[in-house]
Amino acid sequence: WLKPFWLREAWLGAVAAPPGAAMETLTFLSSSAAGANNAHRTPPPLRGSFAAGAGALGGAKLSGGFSAASAAAGIVSVSLGAALARGRRRTQSIATIGRETKALPRNQFNTIANLAWGGAGFQQPQHSGHRSFGFLRKLLGRRAEGSAAAAKEKPGWQGAKLKPLAISVGIGLLIRFLIPIPAGLTPQAWSTLALFVATVAGIVTGPLPPPGVAFCALSVGLLSGTLTFAEGISAFTDEVLWLVLLAFFFTKGFSKTGLGDRIALNLVKAVGNTTLGLAYGLNLAEGALACGMPSSAARAAGVFYPLVLSVAKASGSDPANGTERKTGAFLIQSSFQATGNSSSLWLYGAAQNLLALRLAAQCGYVIPSPFISWLKASCVPALVAMALTPLLVFWVMPPEVKETPEAPKEAERKLKEMGPMSRDEAILGATVAGMLVLWAGSTAFGIPSVTTAILGLSTLLVTGTLKWDDCAGEKGAWTTMTWFAILVSMSAMLNKRGIVSWLANTISGAITGAGLSAVPAFFLLLGIYTFSHYGFASQVAHLSALYVPFIAMMVKTGTPPTVAVFALAFASNLFGSLTPYASAQAPVFYGGGYVTLKDWYKLGLIFMLFNLVVWIGVGSLWWKVLGFY
Repeated sequence: WLKPFWLREAWLGAVAAPPGAAMETLTFLSSSAAGANNAHRTPPPLRGSFAAGAGALGGAKLSGGFSAASAAAGIVSVSLGAALARGRRRTQSIATIGRETKALPRNQFNTIANLAWGGAGFQQPQHSGHRSFGFLRKLLGRRAEGSAAAAKEKPGWQGAKLKPLAISVGIGLLIRFLIPIPAGLTPQAWSTLALFVATVAGIVTGPLPPPGVAFCALSVGLLSGTLTFAEGISAFTDEVLWLVLLAFFFTKGFSKTGLGDRIALNLVKAVGNTTLGLAYGLNLAEGALACGMPSSAARAAGVFYPLVLSVAKASGSDPANGTERKTGAFLIQSSFQATGNSSSLWLYGAAQNLLALRLAAQCGYVIPSPFISWLKASCVPALVAMALTPLLVFWVMPPEVKETPEAPKEAERKLKEMGPMSRDEAILGATVAGMLVLWAGSTAFGIPSVTTAILGLSTLLVTGTLKWDDCAGEKGAWTTMTWFAILVSMSAMLNKRGIVSWLANTISGAITGAGLSAVPAFFLLLGIYTFSHYGFASQVAHLSALYVPFIAMMVKTGTPPTVAVFALAFASNLFGSLTPYASAQAPVFYGGGYVTLKDWYKLGLIFMLFNLVVWIGVGSLWWKVLGFY
């Protein structure tokens, strides 16, 4: 624990954390430093600097004067000793901390350093003018400047991460050159499979951001003759991909105008007097917003997580104080687990829903009137699951406090801060309502879904509710559009060149040969598809890689096409709660510190099984009524 890396992380964590958590971090650091001094196990340079750090941090805590400046003074003393003892390792970290300390006013630095020296049990230095502290201050500044200059002279490798790159390329080469080409497939088809699998491996392992991986794969495909340019970018004209792009712009509208916050706060104000009622209110707001806010990550992490965190803190639930189980853990899990079901409820509840239907259409399974068909298939199982989720969380992770009278008050306070509904909020709300009407009646009106979305965006731009700079600045939208399009283009070529049919015939033949009928085969394939998400950190990457072959395998083993399309699409939303990395919103909720890693994995498995039981049990009966099978 003496490593400068550890000290740097403690410093960064303390500054970034809420005040309570920061105090815990600093107190631990101070105690450790004082313990090291009392044990007389550290060399004198380290012992003195650790003592100074301990005193500064402890003194700041006792006096109630904690600040980034006093924390910097204490931790830089510790880091300096560690740096002197261990040479030039981690010099950039020491340089950063040194600059923080050098920026302190001289009198403040001397005061803190004196407090530090005495606070750790050392006698006051026998000199005048605090010369040793001045020397320490100068030494830190020089070291910071020298280390920064050295780091500037010798920049590290800034390109792709070499290990993930080697893994991705190696997988592609292994498939292409070491595995024999099956009978009935051409070398070009086999090369397409190798390129596609290597691309997905790159998106999962991350040698570059996903668009970088996609463009590198496209360049390999073009140079090797595996793809033509037209084949590699064919999906850029696909209307579903444009719907995904436009979905991000509408999400920006909700966050910019504050309409999403207003809807959620009004529900909390209405039903938030009890912890369970608060959970239902938040989940109801999540389900309502999902119909017009087509980014599950932006909706859950951008709107509801800050709201849940605010309510939890207002009720006295804070991991820094050991009170995370008071209300926070329950509310965090209840809100997080609701996202998979709300995303499944609406076609536009998540970007991957649109992609799923597009991939299914590539296989020849076109869903007519997609908005209505999706809602009819999802409404009953989704609403049942959403109604039961807070009760299950209440049972497996019961809150210590059952009444939350402060929640409506906190919501009312925030609503007062927001003021009356703005013009932009009203325009956005009316626009989204109009879009929902057009989407629902797309067949009757003869207006395609993408036309409705473009009309809605145009309305927001003309009225000034959104500016084009808002759209251009949505980095995530353009990033997703880019790698989505290239990956979907490759997927289309897999189907066109017979890879999907070959894979489906091979695996379904093995399943049939094992004596499994349609129903057991469906459960087996659905289970494999769902729990393989333990190996993915992206719902979209998982769906892009496995959705098409699993549809084909299900249909080959006797599952009706409509059942296969919807079952795998809904599962692609539900498995987003399996792990702390299973979806874009998962790390945000987990990072709050309200649920331990062990409990997160346990709850992820419990809720995945719960959702499968509800969706298969209730869904199978409902889909029978609808005539899906």
